[in-house]
Amino acid sequence: MQTDYFGAYVRSELEHWGREFALHRDCEYLGHQSKNLLAVLMEHHEMPGRVQGYKPMETDPRAQAIEDIVTDIARTDINLACVLRGYYCGSGRRKEERWEQARQLLQLMGQRPVSVRQYLLMAELGFQRVRGRLEAGARAA
Repeated sequence: MQTDYFGAYVRSELEHWGREFALHRDCEYLGHQSKNLLAVLMEHHEMPGRVQGYKPMETDPRAQAIEDIVTDIARTDINLACVLRGYYCGSGRRKEERWEQARQLLQLMGQRPVSVRQYLLMAELGFQRVRGRLEAGARAA
């Protein structure tokens, strides 16, 4: 019996992507400004520079690589991409809450909902597609 180390690597990368791009974190960065001008003045005892913009959101390069692959999959198969997002980026149990989140994503995209069986088969198919893309990238490097 041989251990599929590359499959384990792909699964861990997908899990990492799911944590970084979690659906419940979509609006985490929105909200009220944490410091206003008065708070900055009180901290520094002086007037700060004229232009202070917001820092852009940073993403982990490993997770961004998977996000790019899933985005590319979405260009040809939106259903598969929605299922991957629900399966890995959702929260809760995979066959219950994450399936429901995948169904909601599909509905938002104007697609037909899928059964639990279809959802699980599509999640495995999506895993294989991501694995193929990562293998092709590893061979090219």
